[in-house]
Amino acid sequence: MSVPLQRGAHDLDLPDLSPATGVGVDVVGISAFAAQLGAPGTRFAAVFTPGERRTATSRPHPDASLAARWAAKEAVVKAWSASRFGRADVIGRDHLDWREIEVRSDALGRVAIRLHGAVADALTGHEVLVSLSHDAEADVACAYAVLIPRRPTTEETTA
Repeated sequence: MSVPLQRGAHDLDLPDLSPATGVGVDVVGISAFAAQLGAPGTRFAAVFTPGERRTATSRPHPDASLAARWAAKEAVVKAWSASRFGRADVIGRDHLDWREIEVRSDALGRVAIRLHGAVADALTGHEVLVSLSHDAEADVACAYAVLIPRRPTTEETTA
């Protein structure tokens, strides 16, 4: 369900967040994260998709971009975990393939989460709304994620 919002001459079709099943927030120190990225044998070598790495290297501050993407992945896991309060995890953190939570950007730099594999299977019927922010001078990147029931696509509603 969407909530129409009037703003000037435009109608904004915003998602109804009242059925949110989980919320997650994460903050990452950019310089500390960059140091970990450059360390030999780092666990961060295998957490980003090729597309995420390409996007980051095309930006003025690649380390900040990757730090924000890492914060987004962590925020998604926290939202998912919050939705499972009192129940066992579907995928243990040690078995999670972080590349299955992909942060994608459109031509205007807006981000969205695309889920793959076991994570997508576990979250069938849900979508993740995400917002990222990073500031190289402040040395911080953060992300906020909300897990909501999946909204029907335009094609589904007009069929």
